[in-house]
Order: sequence, then structure tokens, then C-alpha cells
Amino acid sequence: MSFNTAVSGLHAAHKRMEVAGNNIANVHTSGFKSSRAEFSAVYSSSMLGGSRTASGDGVQVANVSQNFAPGGVITSEGRALDMRIQGNGFFVMSDAGSISYGRSGAFIKDAQNFVVDAHGSRLQGYGITDDGKVITGVRTDLKIDSAGMSPKATGKMEQTLNLNAASASLGALPRFDPGDPTTFTRVTGRVIQDAGVPPQDHELKQYFVKTDDNNWTSYILVDGVNPLDPTSNAPLEIGLQVSAAGKLSLTGPTAAVKMISDTELELQTWRPAVNVNGTWTASPAPSPGPISLPLVDSGLPMLDPADPLMPRPVPSFNPSDITTFTKASTYGVFDSLGMRHEMTQYFVKDGSNSWKMHTLIDGRNPQDPTSTAPSTASMLFDSGGSLQSLIGSQWLTAANNTLTLEGWVPAKPLDGNKPGGRWGANGAVGNADGIVMDFNKTTQHNAATGSSNIVIDGHAAGQATQLTIDKSGMLMIGFSNGLHRNVGQVMLASFANNQGLQPVSDTRWVETLASGVANYDTPGVGTLGSVIGHSLEGSNVTLTNELVELIQAQTAYQANSKTLSTEAELMQTLIRAT
Repeated sequence: MSFNTAVSGLHAAHKRMEVAGNNIANVHTSGFKSSRAEFSAVYSSSMLGGSRTASGDGVQVANVSQNFAPGGVITSEGRALDMRIQGNGFFVMSDAGSISYGRSGAFIKDAQNFVVDAHGSRLQGYGITDDGKVITGVRTDLKIDSAGMSPKATGKMEQTLNLNAASASLGALPRFDPGDPTTFTRVTGRVIQDAGVPPQDHELKQYFVKTDDNNWTSYILVDGVNPLDPTSNAPLEIGLQVSAAGKLSLTGPTAAVKMISDTELELQTWRPAVNVNGTWTASPAPSPGPISLPLVDSGLPMLDPADPLMPRPVPSFNPSDITTFTKASTYGVFDSLGMRHEMTQYFVKDGSNSWKMHTLIDGRNPQDPTSTAPSTASMLFDSGGSLQSLIGSQWLTAANNTLTLEGWVPAKPLDGNKPGGRWGANGAVGNADGIVMDFNKTTQHNAATGSSNIVIDGHAAGQATQLTIDKSGMLMIGFSNGLHRNVGQVMLASFANNQGLQPVSDTRWVETLASGVANYDTPGVGTLGSVIGHSLEGSNVTLTNELVELIQAQTAYQANSKTLSTEAELMQTLIRAT
């Protein structure tokens, strides 16, 4: 009968008003998802099937579907635990072990430091190991550990370091002195004669100084004076270079000296000298012609590749004198009490491919605060600019291209900032294992001296100052020492069918057979969205649409009421007619 049809229409209109009213009531509820009443027509059927002329039996509620579209953004200031999911996913909440899911991220910290919502349910996530790594795969109640950070003594230092190959060596060859054997590598000599009548004997000496690999400087004197200028005691100087194939080449006054072969030179001209009352001057005797300068003496080569390089002494190191070092770099290191000290490494280029590194901490010897003598190491690079060897010293142990600074005694001035005042131990100690300085990424290339990618552990004590949340849901405590500590990571849940979730109170949902089992993972993984801190997701209710829906439901209710009243009038007419 049409009475039933009209009544079903009234029920349907009432359901529409209920759903719209609930949406309107939650227009300001964080994380709320609007719903929509969906209906289907009802027709009677019999064993003989339906009729093409059937008018229908009204309407029934088919479903109340949920709209999981994102809501608006609510920015919150001063509420560090407010979170918003940007994209797919649900926060996971535990109420004494009962799991539910929600989109509202209005969280606070309870008296036990657990992250909870307004109803006391605990936010779920992943814990953190002592070294800050996430314990994935194990769901836990997230807890904010805001305990202070203890100081840590520096124990490791890594950097990418380049020492400029073009830097001039501070090491200088000693000034040649024929009377000082430490200023030359080899010497050969013999007696030659001039062409005078009668001929006079003269002493020819040739000195060799090995200046670099396969490079020598030769100094030539006759009677202790220059063979071209008897009035000068400055020697005739020529450069000699031997190639890898053993070929000799000359540099210098080649007009005076000629290469005869790879083992012999020739002095083209010579002015004999005579000593007159202690002063050398030119002799009237003529030169006999070119003079042979053999590079082999008694079967021994004068240019022996096995000869050591002539030492190049460098100026005594003085940290206050920039001419005594090539480059200096300063880094902050910490002692066991968290006090900061300045470690300065002074690099001194003392050869083509060799460097010295002097280390001071606060300008003092690392092991003896009363001394300013540095701890020193030596570096040698190969022709490609790679570190070939690293040699330490006492308290500076070398191994595998690392130096371990041992026995550091942290220092402090005992007389305040008085210039030249006394220094002594400050009561702290260094790292028990020393400070390991890694030089595996050290090179010597034709580029400016400098370091990058510096990683130095150790820090001062710190107090918790702020809580931040990154897009991956990582909860981080910031400390007054500038460091941070991970304390947990928010997990998100996803479902095969969000429409299958059962809405419950407190703006949450629970899983059902229709939704499928929850899949947990970290924000940003797969289809899961990211987490935005200091922000909440507002309700996705559009108030204008809901008011229109309410008007339409009211109109439908009135129309169905009219159908019912009309049916009643027709029934009364029929009764009166009988």
C-alpha cells in the first residue's frame, strides 16, 4: 500500500537529515570525515516474478558511506605534538591494548611522558635504540624522553682534506759552501794545467747537490774561484737532470758547459787564475782549451739515483709566526666534562710531496699543559697526490692512515687571561681511547688547501629545549648544545578498503572484515602520506553542501508527509462512500 511507501520515504528523509545534521555538528571536529546517506528502491516480488506495471514499495537505506577526502589545514602555534597526515593513512592508537585508527593529530604528553590524545589513548610508533636507530617492525607506545644530554669527550675526527700541491716548500736548501760537506752530496776533483810556459797546475773541483729525484745542481771551481771570472769566488752553477731512460739534460750557462755524453761534460772556456799577495786575479797564461768534466770518478757515478736528497731544513715552528707554517685549521673538541677546546693543526710543506703537521690544543702541548711544544706527524704523498705514508710521534700513533692522539690532558689558564700566564689541567680527561683522526680522504692536489665534510664527535652537556617532527614522523628532541636526539617515529596504517572501516566515538575507526587487516609502515613509504608538525587536519565537511542537503531532506520529508496525508484522505473518502 502507498501508506508503506510514504512511511519509507519519511524514514529515508529522516536518515538524510540525521547524516547531514551529524556532519554539520562536526564541522569543527579535527580529523572528522563526512558521511552520505545512500538509498535503494524497494519492489515486491513473488514466485511468479515481478510485474512490468509494479509501482514499487518505497525506499530503503542502502548504506551510509564515508568521505575520506582530506580536510582543511589548521595551523597551530606552540603545540609541538599537533600533527597532520598529508596524504593517505591513519594514526594508530592504543587504549589499554585495544587498537583504533584516526586522522585527528591533536596529541599531548601525559604525566608518564607518553604521547596521548585527549582521551588518553597512546599514539603508536617505532622505538629508538641507544644510538638513535629506528626499531622497525615492532609497534610500541611512543614516549618522549626529555632527559638532559650528558657530555661526551671527542673520540673521532673525519674530514676531506686537500693540501695544495702548488704551495711553496718552506724547506730551503742550505747555502752551498765548498768548505762545509753538509751542503753538497758528492765532490770530485783533479789537477789541470794552463797553457803557460812553463804550464802551471790548477785544482779543478766539481760539487754535486741532489736537489730532487733525478735532479742535481753542479758547482764548478778552479783554484777555489769561478772558472770564468778569477776575481769571484762564486762557483759556476749548472743544473743537471736525468730522465727515466737515463738521458742527461742541462740547464744554466750552456755556452760555458757543453754535454759530450750522458756521462761527460766539457768546460768550453777557462780563465786561469793566479794568487797575488792573497788575492786571486787573472793569470797571463792562456787557457789550454776545453776541459773535460767526467760524471764518473773511479767507476762511481756522480749522479747516483740512490743518493739521498739534500735535506731542506724548515724554520723552527712558531704558532705566532705565520712564516713558519703553510696553513692552519682549527676545530672544536670536547673533554669529559663537556668543555670545548680548540685543536689547531698547523701544516708545513717541507718538500715537493712531504708535509709536517703540528698539533696544539688551546695553544698547548696536548699531553703537557705547561708546554707549547706541538705533537708532530709527517705526511708523504705519491706522484698522484694520494697519501702514501703517515708517520706519527710519541702520543701520536699512526695506523692505516689514521693518527690517534693519546693521553690528552685538557688544560685551562691558571692566571685568567693574563698574557704569558700559567696553564694547568682543568680536572677533566680526554676520551679513554684517544682522538682518532682519519686522514684516508687526504690528498695533495693543485687546489686550495682546505677541508670539508668535517665530522667530529663529542659535545657539551645539553638541556631539552624543543620537540620537532619531520615528514617521516620522526620525533626529535633539540638540546641547548645544538644537537638533537631521536626519541621515536610515528607509524601510519593503511587499509585495502577504507569504506569498510567502522566509525566509532572519539573520531576513530576500527578495522572490520570489509576493511581488511591494517598495514603498518613509516610515513612516506609506499602509498602512505607524510606527517606535518604544528598542524592539524580539519573536518572535511562543506557546510554549504550540508545545508543544501538538509533543505532537500526537509523538502523530501514534507513531500512524503503529503503523500501520507493524501492517502489518508482517499481512505476516508472511500469509507464514507460505503
